Amino acid sequence: MFNLYEIYTCHPETGERGWDIEFIIALDRDDAATYPFFDCVILKEGSFGNCKLSAANSGYPMTDAAEQLLVAA
Repeated sequence: MFNLYEIYTCHPETGERGWDIEFIIALDRDDAATYPFFDCVILKEGSFGNCKLSAANSGYPMTDAAEQLLVAA
């Protein structure tokens, strides 16, 4: 089962922490940490089926993979 995580990313050029917020699909927190420019997990939204409304209405950018899964559900 996949989970939707809200994460901070680092600035890709300067490495500045807390640069951007994104929603990503990951198996667990360790898997989320493999996301490019990962900084830290802000919030675990829950399983994919339980977080559709929250993620879709958050106003924060989502990765293409997360957006495609939300549209398909």
